[in-house]
Amino acid sequence: MHVFILVALVLPVTALRPSAPRTTYTRRSADAITFPQRDFIGDLGARYQQLVKDHYVPMACLQAAVLAGGADIATQTLEHAQALDWSHVGAMSTVASTMSGGANAVWLRMLEEQYPGRETDAIFKKTMIHAVILASIINSAYLAGVPALTDIYSSGLPITEGVEGWTLPEFVTLTKLEVCMFIPYNTLAFSFVPPRVRPLTHAMVSATFNVAVSAVTLGYWDAWVRGAAHVAHLN
Repeated sequence: MHVFILVALVLPVTALRPSAPRTTYTRRSADAITFPQRDFIGDLGARYQQLVKDHYVPMACLQAAVLAGGADIATQTLEHAQALDWSHVGAMSTVASTMSGGANAVWLRMLEEQYPGRETDAIFKKTMIHAVILASIINSAYLAGVPALTDIYSSGLPITEGVEGWTLPEFVTLTKLEVCMFIPYNTLAFSFVPPRVRPLTHAMVSATFNVAVSAVTLGYWDAWVRGAAHVAHLN
């Protein structure tokens, strides 16, 4: 009985209490909601853009070194190497940092200054100059520099004893890969990628190319080609 009396007294009070305004969510209010993850990614992107703006060449060197070193580790892992050849990893990172990273970043900036814009004529000139001249220099640096630096890092041999890595067949192999990969990439990059970001995108594409460079300089390439041909024959 007392319970019914208590309920009868409480219900009128709660009924007279003003209700909170009803919240309606619109598209604008949903867009205003911030998520920590989005803020973190946006802040990280802004910091990276600032670093590239303030340290264009050093960032290009760092990006190329990290990606090339990772590509070389991946190549050795694919071959089930019993122990990683860290001297070779260091040599790949060194050549990539100086040539694919720093030198290439400077060359890309010079090409953009010499042939600015996104007209077809300017894109064609920049793409062909990079493919014919700059790529040949970079590929030669890999073929000659990686074996030399590997010897230096592993045993301290003088550089004159390690420059036997450049051979015409290997140079032709890398040039064919370069043409297949970087002419399409550069055509798109010179058309759509902002100049400041090109060293990063170039380093990311080069990481795939560096797997082939590592295979050539480590002596795996011919076995890979024979294996691919055997698989293609079976199919």
